[in-house]
Amino acid sequence: MNLGMQANIGQTQEQTLSPALLQSVKMLQKTSQELETAIKEEVEVNPLLEVDDGDFDDQEVPVDKDPEELDPRADSDEYPDDIEDMARGSLDDTADVDSSYLDGESSDVNWDSYLGDGTSYDDAPFNDLNSGGKDPDEDWDRPIKDVGKSLQEQLEDQLRLWNGTRELQEQLQENGVTEEHFRKLVQYLINSINDDGFLCDVNRDSASEAMVVKSDDKYIDEIERVLRGELKLEDASLPVREAVHVLQSFKPSGIGARDQRECFLIQAYAIPNFPSLAIRILEEEYENLLQLRYAKIAKALNVSADEVKTAVASLSRLRPHPGFQLSHSYSHIINADLKVVEKKGNYEVICFKTKMQKSLRINQTYKAILTDPSASKQDKEYVKAQLAKANDLIKAVDNRFSTIELVMRSIVKRQRGFFENGPAFLKPMILQDVADDVHLAVSTVQRATDQKYVETPYGIYELKQFFTSGVKQGTAPDAEEVGSAQIIDAIKTLIDEEDKSSPLSDQDISDELLKQGIKVARRTVAKYREKELKILPKNQRKR
Repeated sequence: MNLGMQANIGQTQEQTLSPALLQSVKMLQKTSQELETAIKEEVEVNPLLEVDDGDFDDQEVPVDKDPEELDPRADSDEYPDDIEDMARGSLDDTADVDSSYLDGESSDVNWDSYLGDGTSYDDAPFNDLNSGGKDPDEDWDRPIKDVGKSLQEQLEDQLRLWNGTRELQEQLQENGVTEEHFRKLVQYLINSINDDGFLCDVNRDSASEAMVVKSDDKYIDEIERVLRGELKLEDASLPVREAVHVLQSFKPSGIGARDQRECFLIQAYAIPNFPSLAIRILEEEYENLLQLRYAKIAKALNVSADEVKTAVASLSRLRPHPGFQLSHSYSHIINADLKVVEKKGNYEVICFKTKMQKSLRINQTYKAILTDPSASKQDKEYVKAQLAKANDLIKAVDNRFSTIELVMRSIVKRQRGFFENGPAFLKPMILQDVADDVHLAVSTVQRATDQKYVETPYGIYELKQFFTSGVKQGTAPDAEEVGSAQIIDAIKTLIDEEDKSSPLSDQDISDELLKQGIKVARRTVAKYREKELKILPKNQRKR
């Protein structure tokens, strides 16, 4: 047996990614905060990179452009099939600086031939469009984790991310309340929360300082009467009831309660499989619970004293002061990368860039070193190397915004129903749909949508939230497909309107949906109810 070393000849195919390509991929998958940090770090170590401190006119990116103008690969006859091909076509072909000086053959460099004015690049057709609108975080110099926000500020962040259902929007319209007005009602409630997270009566003037609400707003008067105990919440108007419910849906569970009992009930309802006996004790025997009268509770509810003790023990999972938890927690900052606005029936996409991202450019001072005959070869090689890195970074940043914007425009085109009517009108869509539309690889679209956020008329959404599954309404290949968002909204409506003394089972919900023309299996109903809506099963919803 021959165990010695041998030399063999063979052919293999492998792909080697250039530094420029790797740079492009890394920049695409970064969040806006990570991108800002990466640019700052590179500016600190690369003397050929600088940030222009001059004034910059903010621009908006209109959506009604010819797709040929929007696509950075529109001039080519063939579209690349993967991110590697895309980056190679948009970076490698033009990002490389003049080989006549990169290889040390000549120091006679035409600087303007590849740098221009330091702000425009041949392979970045989105450069002018991507200057973006006014960014409130242009002077971004904050950590990703924010410790200093007050309880109200963190609830306001959740309010900005909140999205109402189609049913709620219709009900508010019937009551003559716009979504903007409704959000102001929730904001008023937020300003009425104390440090423990409970709603309390506050002076009208102090509450109104943080928001713009008419002093004669009848709904504000109702809220104040509810907070003072002069009006029961169930007797208040729908906008007031729903505003309280929206606040109580925020995290942590129990926030926005009017008393300790309600705080515990909100938390108990939200915990899957929470003991039903414990909920009954909170609902019916709270006063006896405070006095630890287990025997009276057992007699009133027709259960044993041991069962009562076991149920009471489960209440230790509930937090008595939810506001304390939120006011001492870290919150993650979300910066919108894009914004979609409606103008004259068209939806326009605005791409945000911070001042550093817009004004990143090549330091022209080092041009003298490359053109100086007395400069050493070592100095020239250093400048050339740093110049190549700086050029690649700027192009990668431009390519990132170009790709994200291209993907968002495709999403707007395919999900127009969402932007016209709300979240319940999201259509089934997968990454491959957008990838085919913009002629990019699925992996590229995935990178462009992960942890990238867009501000819409219905709140801030992560781009990947626009990709939803659907349920086919038949076995035929061309059968209609109903989006999961529409199904979830219909399930929630049925449960909200059910008789609480005789709640609907998952099969009952499936049958009711079929009457509405939506064919959904019982198992699918159960999955959406548990995973998406966080609603308890029938036996635990009965009251």
